Amino acid sequence: MSRAGENRQLVESVVAQVSSIVSKIAGIQLGQRQYSMVENRLRTRMVRLKLDDFSQYLSFLKANTENESQALLSLLTTHHTYFFREFSHFEFLVNALPRLIERAKNRGDKKIKIWSAAASRGQEAYSLAMFFDFHLKPYMPEFDFEIWGTDVDPESIGFAQNGVYKNEELKKSPAMYLSDHWIRGKGNVSEFVKLKDSIKSKCHFSTANLLSAETFLSGKSFDLIFCRNVFIYFNQIQIKDCTKTMIQHLDPQGFLFLGVSESLNGLGLPIETKGPSIYEKPQPKSTAVAFKPLTEQKIEKKILDVLCVDDSKAIHAILGKILTPDQGYRIKAKALNGLEALEYIKKENFDLITLDMHMPELDGIGFLEKSADMNRPAVVILSSVNRDDLTIAQTAMRLGAKDYIEKPSLENIAEASNEIRSKLRSAYNMHNLKVEATLENKKVSPKSLIAKKKKVLIVDDSKTIRQLLTKIINLDSMLEVVAEAEKPSEVEGLIKKFHPDVITLDIHMPEMDGVTLLKNLFPIYKIPTVMISSISREEGTQVLDALESGAVDYIQKPQLSDLAEVGQQIRERLRIASEVRIRQRQNSVRKVKGVLNQQKIIAMGASTGGTEALREVLAGLPEQIPPILIVQHIPPVFSAAFAQRLNSIMPFEVKEAVDGEDVKPNTVYIAPGGRQMAVKRIKDKILIRITDDPPVNRHKPSVDHLFKSINETGLNDVVCALLTGMGADGAREMKNLKLAGARTIAQNKESSVVFGMPREAIEMGAAEYVVSLDGIAEKICLLCALDKNRKSA
Repeated sequence: MSRAGENRQLVESVVAQVSSIVSKIAGIQLGQRQYSMVENRLRTRMVRLKLDDFSQYLSFLKANTENESQALLSLLTTHHTYFFREFSHFEFLVNALPRLIERAKNRGDKKIKIWSAAASRGQEAYSLAMFFDFHLKPYMPEFDFEIWGTDVDPESIGFAQNGVYKNEELKKSPAMYLSDHWIRGKGNVSEFVKLKDSIKSKCHFSTANLLSAETFLSGKSFDLIFCRNVFIYFNQIQIKDCTKTMIQHLDPQGFLFLGVSESLNGLGLPIETKGPSIYEKPQPKSTAVAFKPLTEQKIEKKILDVLCVDDSKAIHAILGKILTPDQGYRIKAKALNGLEALEYIKKENFDLITLDMHMPELDGIGFLEKSADMNRPAVVILSSVNRDDLTIAQTAMRLGAKDYIEKPSLENIAEASNEIRSKLRSAYNMHNLKVEATLENKKVSPKSLIAKKKKVLIVDDSKTIRQLLTKIINLDSMLEVVAEAEKPSEVEGLIKKFHPDVITLDIHMPEMDGVTLLKNLFPIYKIPTVMISSISREEGTQVLDALESGAVDYIQKPQLSDLAEVGQQIRERLRIASEVRIRQRQNSVRKVKGVLNQQKIIAMGASTGGTEALREVLAGLPEQIPPILIVQHIPPVFSAAFAQRLNSIMPFEVKEAVDGEDVKPNTVYIAPGGRQMAVKRIKDKILIRITDDPPVNRHKPSVDHLFKSINETGLNDVVCALLTGMGADGAREMKNLKLAGARTIAQNKESSVVFGMPREAIEMGAAEYVVSLDGIAEKICLLCALDKNRKSA
């Protein structure tokens, strides 16, 4: 629309020139249909350049033709895109997966190759990466995939290579695909997420023009080519030429995907339709791999029967307004807790379950655990717990839930309705397609698609405890008790017979105690072992002996009254223990020589595997040290015993920290178990504060709590280290300390018993150095050395 006093002929001339420039570069057609789009985007460009009218822009364009041409390319070829666009294509891929795998097998490369030919800012490529990561792992874990993303716009490719997006962009993606692939920003960047290297490394991006892509395509062939929502800008000749090029680089049994509004019909190309905007080369009658395309499957848009599980009658009423027969849903039954839901699925058939997390008697996680081996329909979590709570979301996904949606309210019912219905339908389709595709094309049972359970051997002389542990452990879909031993003399035979992945070991038993048994067996079998203890003060030393002898963790013996509260923690700890790396204990530690600056402060945090890691680090330090503050996740009765043990073998004092005492050189302060430790500056003194402040990251003591207090105190000369341990405690505040000038160290993956806490710090950018355990003492000394002794760190 012309504006007052504006020379319309000049506007049309500039729009024509700009369209011509972009068409020459990219080959796309910017004609009359795109005129308004070009004009509107040019006006936005002029505002950014602070140019008042088109005559000024024309002068700017002539003076900066080369640079402005690239800016115009970005301006006029960047299209709106989002994660998991055109979800019907992903449903088709689930069914096609066995054929793709078989074809890759025949080639002998065990890799599915994909080209995202109009990658824009990377959402399509990364959606495909998350999709294949999710489906290949249980179906064919030895297989891999590789994705190439190209676009004519260098700016978009740079964005894709960066792999950072607004968190809002991911929220409507199916949670089962998001998994733990993304790192949430903190502080000023909390609205952004960054893709982890585990997925990002499988995607490669480069600039390429589809009409002259010979250099990029040289020597490449793809199983899948996605060229969606591009041909709307090409003329018929360009579409035909571009498609011919793609067909030449498409595997004989591969697929080409266009946008759902695009078609190749009538172009006379050697290609056949296999689904909505999905094409393949003509196949011989005797195809090597049988394949039933999605269009031939009867995935009926039937009315889906839903079981709603929630303790709120108000939520049942709201869902009753959303899930109606005219929308394709029928609420067949309502349950107020997980126990009622279990009874329903035993007696009746449902297509879907909506599941709350927090309920009386049996919560959502408990329901998922107990129903893991039942013929359960697709489950979608519908909870008031914010979806950003990754701990709950990841646990639910691991236990088989298909997605995770925030509960609707009367205020947002209109906005939430479409998302809920869409997610439920997708969850239903994906659940049923996965089973049908694998049974029909691979002739395997659904059980073979489930990750192999970790085998647990229970060693305890108490029948009651063995029964209780068996009951707790067998609720986990990833754990299975394969044997029980009442006496130590039975254990070796059971190890040889059942080959357990993890052992739970009591301390007090007849014949010999658990620590002695561990010392005898561990050097031979090296099976991850978790000590079971009543955690009395008397047993503190024995548990530490066990950890020193190879045990990876310790758990408080459960009581019947603790079953609901402690059971989940026991299962989590055993799952982690079953995956740990057994590391050879260092018999002798090399002590670093040098004079350290005692005005500095050293702060360290650790969890699973940390007692031995901390011992090794401290043993490597010289006799004269700056003050050291340590948070080790440890029960209350063990922290004093841990400090006493270290004190007996170190040349400096190691003690359990006391509220109000001065922080002094040549002293190591261990945070008391079950309390929070912080520091506080009063005049020229640094004092320790021991409080009953609430848990942070579910921990008390918490590493983040200590690190945050150090930062708030304004201490300058700080060196902090994050060692082995599960979870993410310490990573966030270590990042803040690094930004404030602290020197930061994270233990590397190879030397960690559990690479949880260090990994989070590394991926968050909190770690300045990533160091093997046997090199951490030396790195601390380099960072704390007096200037006259300092070497390059």
